[in-house]
Amino acid sequence: MALILNNSDARIQNNLISVRPSDATQTDIEFAHFMRLAESWLNDASEADRNIFRKCNGTEMEHIALKALKDVAPQTSFCVDNIKLVSGLHFPDIQAAGHFGVEVKSTKSNSWTSTGSSIVESTRIPDVSRIYMLFAKLGGETPEFRCRPYEQCLSNIAVTHAPRYLIDMNLADNGEKNIFEKMSVDYDTFRLLEEKEKINSVRKYYMHANRTKGKYEMPWWMGDANTEASSSIMIRFFTDLSLQEKEEIRARMFVLFPELFGPKQDKYKRAALWMCSRYSVICSNLRDTFSAGGKVEEIGGVKFNHKVPQVLNTLYQYRILIKHLLNNPDDALLQDVEDNWGENESIAFSTNKWFDLIQQTFNTNNELKDVDIRQLFDLWG
Repeated sequence: MALILNNSDARIQNNLISVRPSDATQTDIEFAHFMRLAESWLNDASEADRNIFRKCNGTEMEHIALKALKDVAPQTSFCVDNIKLVSGLHFPDIQAAGHFGVEVKSTKSNSWTSTGSSIVESTRIPDVSRIYMLFAKLGGETPEFRCRPYEQCLSNIAVTHAPRYLIDMNLADNGEKNIFEKMSVDYDTFRLLEEKEKINSVRKYYMHANRTKGKYEMPWWMGDANTEASSSIMIRFFTDLSLQEKEEIRARMFVLFPELFGPKQDKYKRAALWMCSRYSVICSNLRDTFSAGGKVEEIGGVKFNHKVPQVLNTLYQYRILIKHLLNNPDDALLQDVEDNWGENESIAFSTNKWFDLIQQTFNTNNELKDVDIRQLFDLWG
């Protein structure tokens, strides 16, 4: 793809710069200069008449951005004829000289932050390898404009109907990391991942970050659209589920959250968050679904030396389903295990590992520390 020079010097008017994504240092410099000129054009226009932009909607702002780029193009190596608006069909909104793009965002508020585009970038123009954000802050005393390399102003990820980037045009000035620096991945590496890989990478980052901070938080959009356990579009109450749905969720909780057998008061928090994010189901009394009914001395024909928590009786009731899940894990369960079994995200899934985790939790509970989980399952059959 050739970039036709549009320069006042007639001697180089017909020269060509070959634009290759793998060797684009000089053209990146040219593009940065191009965007600085466009930023100045827009800010000068706003200073001259602040009412020009005050009531602009998103579409109008894209057309104004296009005019700014075409007006300053003669001062650069970019040809006016190679700058086009593709908004509504592709990402980014404006394409220039094939490999360069401009994403136009605007806000009516007096803030340099906004919600950006989808992390999936499913409509991205394949040829575009370099993108700038052109941000219009239309609130405040005078509308202002800033242009930054796209990835350098993406601060975080949030969800509307799908995971989307959050824009913060101050990142370059306040020294905070962009989302790709936080995730320890290069933007050009991340953007080339398949959609499922992107979602998984982002989910793992937030899961790990929250565990490190000791927070009971997880992405509500963590469900995998390619599994039957995907999150429902409707939020439901656990009490309204069918018996089969309730049994399936309880059995998976026993596999995923060993702390259900522990002594801590907050032992149901992670399970409740998982149920909400994976199944869009909420429960106001999750504790009662596992341990209602007091303590017991005999379960499944096995007598204990002292009374044990009712949760052990619930485990007995679900032992067949649990064994089936352990021996036949589906993709959703394997993903949830990776997200929830301990601090080590690469922990290997196995029935023996589950027994180990349960036994470790038993050992922290004075009412269960003398119970051998493997022996108990053997006795129950």
